[in-house]
Amino acid sequence: MLFKVRPDTARLAQDAYEAYVMATDNKSVRGEDLPAWDGLTRPVQNAWKLAAEAVRHRVELNT
Repeated sequence: MLFKVRPDTARLAQDAYEAYVMATDNKSVRGEDLPAWDGLTRPVQNAWKLAAEAVRHRVELNT
């Protein structure tokens, strides 16, 4: 039996944020440079973590 290792929420959130940064050419909706993950405030990192968990939940339930 094979078991997959699930990436943790923090890793998923950081990956999603970094993909967003790449997709937007490192610019916010106001045209400002986006910070690196470590430069985000804790509340913003937590928001990305919540979003990552919501996506994980949706994918795992196939809904």
